Amino acid sequence: MSQGKYCKYHSDIPAKWYCTGCKIALCPHCIMEERQTGKITVCPACDKALRKLSTAHAIPPFWKRMPTTFLYPFNGASLTHLVGMSLFSLLFLVPLWPVIIVASLMLPLMMLRYGFSVLQHTATGHLTPPKISLNFQLRELTLPLKLIAIIIFLSFIMGIILYPFGVNVVIIQLVAFAFSQLLLPAMVVLLAVYKGFFRAINPVDIGFMVSTIGLPYLALCGVLLLLSGAPASAQFLLASIIPLWMLTMFNIFIMGYFTVVTFHLLGYVVYQYHEHLGIKPEVEYAVKIKPSNSNKGTHANQSSSSYPILQKVRLLIKEGMQQAAKATLKKELLHHAEMDRARIELHQLYHQMLINDQEHETLLEHGNTFIPALLDNQMGKQAIAVFRDCIDVDPKYHLTIPGDIHKLATAAQKADEHKIILSLINGFVQKHPDYPDAIELLLMAAQSLQHHFRQDEKAKKILIYAIKRYPEDARIQRAKRDLMLLERPSGATA
Repeated sequence: MSQGKYCKYHSDIPAKWYCTGCKIALCPHCIMEERQTGKITVCPACDKALRKLSTAHAIPPFWKRMPTTFLYPFNGASLTHLVGMSLFSLLFLVPLWPVIIVASLMLPLMMLRYGFSVLQHTATGHLTPPKISLNFQLRELTLPLKLIAIIIFLSFIMGIILYPFGVNVVIIQLVAFAFSQLLLPAMVVLLAVYKGFFRAINPVDIGFMVSTIGLPYLALCGVLLLLSGAPASAQFLLASIIPLWMLTMFNIFIMGYFTVVTFHLLGYVVYQYHEHLGIKPEVEYAVKIKPSNSNKGTHANQSSSSYPILQKVRLLIKEGMQQAAKATLKKELLHHAEMDRARIELHQLYHQMLINDQEHETLLEHGNTFIPALLDNQMGKQAIAVFRDCIDVDPKYHLTIPGDIHKLATAAQKADEHKIILSLINGFVQKHPDYPDAIELLLMAAQSLQHHFRQDEKAKKILIYAIKRYPEDARIQRAKRDLMLLERPSGATA
């Protein structure tokens, strides 16, 4: 992994942006992004504009996709094309010269026609074979015919250059073949992209394409050279084994197969370097992220992706800018009062920062809004944890709204947090005498004292108090029943 090509904070993800101020490369997980326009605004750390990086390093090179490339022709329309060409090849067995001549001309053209379709389709980001066009038009053979003309042109140029020096014809052919192997891939791509004969043989365009791709272009030429000899090798191996009609079909199938593979490879290289070549793809490459234990929590909870401020804060923390991160969070939470599960993550981060920095007064103030928000989102255990952090700072800490106290006590009862229950209910009736469900809290406290702490006498006092204070409440029957069970002599049965 070369420096700058992968995200500083997610080493397994190719970087998409670079900050010239911070000198760091960032992936989409780290930056703030305008969701509607898709344009990057600023660096989360320094607020300077980010420079977009090329995707060439993010898209896997063709040699890492060779197994997929060799399976490509067996998918969908491509396989249909190959089978169709194989059946069409049976015309070679018809003992009529006009039929054989037509088949000899049409088969290579049809193979190349579909090959160019594959190249163009792949170059725009589609990694599955293109559909076969049933509406055939002669103009669709323009590119195959131009390619044949280019091959003839290359051979002619080589002959003109070498023949005056008395070079043997065989040597001329070998030099032309070697030269064509180096130039032809670039020419084919230029022809497929720009569709012009003279553009395809323009030395300036060819040089630009080769220099843009660099050393991988030579690797591509080597792979294509090996592929070019594969059909002949397969034919040689099977010539004496299978019948003529079957050999004919197989030859055309294998030629079509390697034609599709070759053009798919060319298209893929164009797609990888599309930004450098000035080609706009129809499908943008998306990095596939595989979560792992090592980066668990780094690839954040995707529910928070609608709040890019969280990305900014996380990056500030990673850069050691704790105070800036805390100030950013505080400003965000003050200006946006709405609460949902995504924004709760902002509150949780702010809460932890306040604990780390021992800002006790601010921590307690924040708890008054954070705990009710957690309860409203059915996050009782988290609410209890925050409340515990608050009473660790100030044992006299309490929530101000009786309904929130009731919800937290109910959550504590479900979690068997009996100390929390007693802490919440202690002095509740005196502080909130008009709360209609106060008796529920008293009953809850009596149950905790009786069943968890085994303090029956204290439980009796609470139940007696509830019966006297709320004599008309329908729930008083529960208090009487619990009191009767407590006052029953030990060993007595119902």
